[in-house]
Amino acid sequence: MNRPVRSCALAAILSIAGPAGMARAQSVWQADVQVTGLDVSEIDGKLVARVVIASDGRGDARAVHVEILLPIGVGVSRTGVGCSASVSPPGVSDLRARVMCDLGTLPVRSSREVFVITTIPPAGVPKTFGVFALSDTPDPRPGNNYAEKTLP
Repeated sequence: MNRPVRSCALAAILSIAGPAGMARAQSVWQADVQVTGLDVSEIDGKLVARVVIASDGRGDARAVHVEILLPIGVGVSRTGVGCSASVSPPGVSDLRARVMCDLGTLPVRSSREVFVITTIPPAGVPKTFGVFALSDTPDPRPGNNYAEKTLP
């Protein structure tokens, strides 16, 4: 006999909430983290890659992480704050090294910039950088989380 009372109570709550209650129920936790800029230049015998990561206006992007893939055979001269270089795994000589950056929380409609300075790759090796950006917040548009640029 308690079931009809519960059903009536639930129906009453839903009817009082109306469209506003429905909108709250349909709200989704998300943030569109995106790579909005990747500039690569050669300065004084070094390669400089500057990366801009942004979040749209849907919500804070939490635990934002950026991975910068480096050209084969380069050494890392310097990285931005929050970034550290790793080397290729042993036995996989053609895997590019990378720089990993932990940016923390990226507030709504904000951006952060990171950089890496490397040596010039050996002759014949493309000067190509790739960048992935991701976060612990669900991303509705993961297609804009990657960029790649090759310096001629």
